[in-house]
Amino acid sequence: MKKPFIKVGFLGLMVIGMSIVLIMVFPPKAPWMMEGFSTPIMAFEFVQSPSEVYKLFGLADTPDQQSMTKTMTQSMIRAMDLGNKLDYIYMVLYSSFLFFFSFVCAKDTGQKRYYAGSMMAVVILGSDIFENIQLLRITAKITSLNFERELSLLHGFTWMKWGGITIVFLILAPYFLKGRMFSKLIAVTGISSFTLSVLAYFNRSALTEHMGLSVALMFIMMIAFCFIHKNEA
Repeated sequence: MKKPFIKVGFLGLMVIGMSIVLIMVFPPKAPWMMEGFSTPIMAFEFVQSPSEVYKLFGLADTPDQQSMTKTMTQSMIRAMDLGNKLDYIYMVLYSSFLFFFSFVCAKDTGQKRYYAGSMMAVVILGSDIFENIQLLRITAKITSLNFERELSLLHGFTWMKWGGITIVFLILAPYFLKGRMFSKLIAVTGISSFTLSVLAYFNRSALTEHMGLSVALMFIMMIAFCFIHKNEA
């Protein structure tokens, strides 16, 4: 029996490794986050106003900020910037994983529709690059009021990235649905991720965090699939 995704699986392990690095680098907590958010980097990606940026980094006059020293605020900014710089490595890894996974699906089935997943992976990479540019520009301008344009661009690129990832899952769902129980479970998780992304787009809330968790779970399941799945002889 042949394992067609085995090479993609090793790329997936690199995605997991880099994910762990980013978890250790990004700040684990913030002085304030929007209702429903529990992860500072997720909150930063989905901020919508300068006021939210200031409160997130402890620069606004809030009760939580009173116990937040200037040094701690600067430390959070440094951690966020370092994480976003390392994220350039991560985005290349996870978008490559999606690109080659979709490519193998197309080769394995002979169905060209799965190439759409590979093309979407390129769009996702570009969106993530420009998203990070906006995040780094915002922290660079955080002491001024002059980052409205960056916030506007951030919203678009952030949703192009997250929406694009869940669209790839939706494209791949038919491939997983034809498989066994674990494969079908991956399909259901992918469809759920896409559904959550649509709901979160119209309602920024805990749904946004749930979308992020479902995407992370989907990647883990897909990576496991790479090592488990075998074609019949």
